[in-house]
Amino acid sequence: MKRMGLLLAPLALLTACSASPGEGTVVASVYPLAFAAERLARPDAQVIDLTPPGSEAHDLELSLEARATIEEADIVLYLGDIGFQPQVERAVDEAGGEVVDFMGYVRTERGVLDPHVWLEPSRFQTIARIISEELCPPENPCPDEGSASREAFIAELFELGRRYADGLAECDFGTAIVTHEAFGYLADFYFEQFGLSGLTPEAEPTAERLAQARELIDGGQAGAVFYEEHEEARQLAESFAADAGVPALPLSTLESRPAEGDYFTVMEDNLESLREGLGCR
Repeated sequence: MKRMGLLLAPLALLTACSASPGEGTVVASVYPLAFAAERLARPDAQVIDLTPPGSEAHDLELSLEARATIEEADIVLYLGDIGFQPQVERAVDEAGGEVVDFMGYVRTERGVLDPHVWLEPSRFQTIARIISEELCPPENPCPDEGSASREAFIAELFELGRRYADGLAECDFGTAIVTHEAFGYLADFYFEQFGLSGLTPEAEPTAERLAQARELIDGGQAGAVFYEEHEEARQLAESFAADAGVPALPLSTLESRPAEGDYFTVMEDNLESLREGLGCR
């Protein structure tokens, strides 16, 4: 087994399908990694996403079948030994193929441990390039007929990053109040992030955090509350936002395959929510 810890420059990206392990099998621990792999792999490759649709990647529990899939895969893509998906982090020790981890690239510029690197398009673009190099190395290149689509995927990520840069350039509010502090990589570039809870979505907001968030709204620094996909987060955001007189807006963490659309459509929806909530022009 070959394990790689990737130390990347500030840039970033990753899909999924159900399949059985075998020759040309790529296993990804979270949806964005699987998404990129599906777009970048050779046509006959099987890409398997370990995180079920609609679930929290943090809480992933591996079945015996999933553990066998990791052991038999040709390549395993995961985020590294950071405590984000503990069962995956233990299971990759038994992988028989190549293991690619991104542990060296999961900190924001503020030094906070944050696995959600795919939520900032330029960083995800870099990760996509690394994945492409792993799946189509010079000594075993992918077919030429797929090169145009792979380059188009990278270009699409570049364009997404440009739309984020333009769309969040001029905004009335400088702070995004979020139920879950999963947006630190975007915050490195575009706004201050203030979480009602921390990086762990199960954490309950304290009275002190709620009071501080209300001060940000009353002081004109924030104009909305953003919530991730889960019902508890939505209820918290809507209740708090209603009391403060501001909107509650969805903001996906993209930890698992969305019910509709894909990485790009959800990222566009996120941009629209951010523009509305931050009062961008």
